[in-house]
Amino acid sequence: MLTSCHSDDSDDPSEQRNCTNTVFIYMPWTGSQSSSYGSLTKVIQQNIHDIQTETKKGNSDKATRTIVLFADTTVHSTLFEIKGDGTTRKIEEYPHGYITTTAALRTLLNKVAAYSPTATYSMLIGSHGNGWLPAGSQPAESRAFGGTSAATQMEVDTLADAITSSKIGKMQYVCFDDCYMASIETAYSLRNATNWLVASTSEVMDIGLPYSTVWRYLSSTNVDYSKVIDAFGAFYTNYDYPYGALAAIDCSKTDKMAELMKALNKKYEGWDYDLSTIQALDGFRSHVYYDMGAYINTLCGSDTTGNQQVYNELKSLVPYKFTTPSLYTVYQGGYSYKVRTFSGISTSDPTENASAMNIKKKTKWWKATH
Repeated sequence: MLTSCHSDDSDDPSEQRNCTNTVFIYMPWTGSQSSSYGSLTKVIQQNIHDIQTETKKGNSDKATRTIVLFADTTVHSTLFEIKGDGTTRKIEEYPHGYITTTAALRTLLNKVAAYSPTATYSMLIGSHGNGWLPAGSQPAESRAFGGTSAATQMEVDTLADAITSSKIGKMQYVCFDDCYMASIETAYSLRNATNWLVASTSEVMDIGLPYSTVWRYLSSTNVDYSKVIDAFGAFYTNYDYPYGALAAIDCSKTDKMAELMKALNKKYEGWDYDLSTIQALDGFRSHVYYDMGAYINTLCGSDTTGNQQVYNELKSLVPYKFTTPSLYTVYQGGYSYKVRTFSGISTSDPTENASAMNIKKKTKWWKATH
């Protein structure tokens, strides 16, 4: 017989220990150091409210504890638990709204692990996102990994190092409710920190993930990623602004993918191709994020048979994916663009963006594949 791990009549954490899984929702300050302009505070508050509502309805796995870090200003954040009845229990308050270092995030993760000592952990991050690009590399006009300025942003490698060096060690999944985080560069950097990466290749509408439909699956002790993606797709297909992409990436496949891509890069070194024919998945004037499947197709040309292994591995890497027929970008005044091909994961290998050209060569992915 399953029993709830939430004891709603006591504030004693010792009575909350019979759960087997923890989801840590990390929602840092999303403005700059000095301004709330561009922050996502209101929509993140709605996201949290939706999770509370679903929990109250019984649509949250009873063997899972939900711990949230929410920053409402640049100098204040609160760590709290969403209990089984949808109400909250405050754990601790902090005089800061964002974290940018490995040591600080590791301390926070260890706090979560001490408060909720379960067998497994997952992490959901809601903020702005620049993909693999270093803090401050691109303007964050929609959702990004942290705030709207470099000073309030965290880099993916920092996240990976904090997780692997914490008492948690490795997440079951890291889910980014942020823009541009479903890239091979990000997945490869996180391969030792999480089993799965759930994220979007492109920009995320400001309402973010539809927690009213996906939370029941994300809170599961045994996540069915196909249901997460299907629920996301069903919501955005019928949404007033039908623009959304989401994928579940198996990070354990990234080492093999790197091995195969290194061989392809050597085989087709110096190969001349038309960059404009590759599906772009961003709204930058000079694109940074290209569909990985489309890039491989262009790189290999007509030699599909000889490179069948890499196509098969790509399908294993991203077994679950969804995109609407068109995606939206706020850049260049805002416009929608058609998605002709979609593999569920992006790459910046072919980019000629001046800001990204040299930086991409410093990524772990580039070094492993060139």
